[in-house]
Amino acid sequence: MFSTLKWKLTVIQTVLFSLVLGLGLFLAYNVTKQVHISRSVELLRQSVAGYLRSPLRNVLRSGLPPGLVIMNASGEVIFGTIDTEHENFKKFLSHVLAVKKPSYIKLGNNEYLVVRLSVQTFAGQSELFLLSPAGGMGDFLKLLSRMFLILWILFSLASFLLGHYFVNKSLAPMRRITEELRNINASDLSKRVYDPGGGDEVSNLAKTINDMLNRLQLGFEMQNDFVNDVSHELRTPLTSIQGYAELIEKFSTNSEIVAESARTIRETVQQITNLTENLLTLSRPLSRVELVRLDLHKFLQEEVEEFSKQFRDFTFEIEGQGEGCGDVRALQIILKALVENAVKFSGQEKKIVLRCGNGWVSVKDFGIGIEESEKKKIFQKFYKSDRSRSTPGYGLGLALVDKLVRAMGGSIEVVSELGKGSEFIVKLPKC
Repeated sequence: MFSTLKWKLTVIQTVLFSLVLGLGLFLAYNVTKQVHISRSVELLRQSVAGYLRSPLRNVLRSGLPPGLVIMNASGEVIFGTIDTEHENFKKFLSHVLAVKKPSYIKLGNNEYLVVRLSVQTFAGQSELFLLSPAGGMGDFLKLLSRMFLILWILFSLASFLLGHYFVNKSLAPMRRITEELRNINASDLSKRVYDPGGGDEVSNLAKTINDMLNRLQLGFEMQNDFVNDVSHELRTPLTSIQGYAELIEKFSTNSEIVAESARTIRETVQQITNLTENLLTLSRPLSRVELVRLDLHKFLQEEVEEFSKQFRDFTFEIEGQGEGCGDVRALQIILKALVENAVKFSGQEKKIVLRCGNGWVSVKDFGIGIEESEKKKIFQKFYKSDRSRSTPGYGLGLALVDKLVRAMGGSIEVVSELGKGSEFIVKLPKC
């Protein structure tokens, strides 16, 4: 039971409070005692010193405190009277002669403040012991110490009870959050934990947990969508392969049907292979990214030479000058995917512009454009807008671009207008 956070906090705050309170009471007791003793001793010494300096000390004794007793170092009473016949006098006397600093000593019902005093006489330095009736001050100080002890115990107990109450109340939201977390599982991530508000640590914890649940829910939804999309995308080519394989079996003697079926199967297998490679590339973590400084204009010129050979129906233009940092291979894949995407959606105007500046490159087409609501979705795996359903591909190119850009430490933006084209701007990381 005492291993829980509630009891740990309760015990710790009680111990700390008790230590501070105990130290305060101890200091208060000692200050009270020392102040009283210091004042009493000072008055006693002044009166005795004045008496000893007076030439009429054997006649006038009115300056001395009443009941004062003076003893020498041998224990002989040289002034005043004391009950030397008391049964505890010898023990009392041994305590008196052993006094180093002012102390309260009792003889029967009488209590004395005992002060050791050094005086200079004709015979030299001598020690005197001044015994002044204390009037029960020693007993009062003992009673005061007991009262302080009782107060310390009572306040410590009260601190424990109050601490337990407030700690229990403070941890109530955390217990509620814990119970609610137990009821959240992968099958239902729509639930959220209780947020007490107020901006304190518990509220920040609840907000952090809810943010994490939002990310988990989004991740699970994307995973489910991914599985569904993969299943859908693979079902069509596999069905096609199965159908053409059946045609080959049925018309094995017809060379034209067999050749056409074999060609279609080969192309479909190649599509599945490309799809699998893209999926593996997207799922594989990119751990080695080597950033180098590039002349972006020169880099684009080299890439455009390859693009011109691959897409002979298109014209490519390069605009701008600049330098930037990037992984050469990753940047080549990014540009190729963006150019292929531009080719698909260029429409009638078959022109693509590659631009660059310090720290960025872009690919611009003059095709159908992208709706504002779809700009954040186009980088999701397998996402294809309604306007692009008829185009070939699996919707993996931009997802791969986004992954490679983020792996380099950069970012990508889309500027698009329906019917006028789109521009994908890749902002490169700093070297």
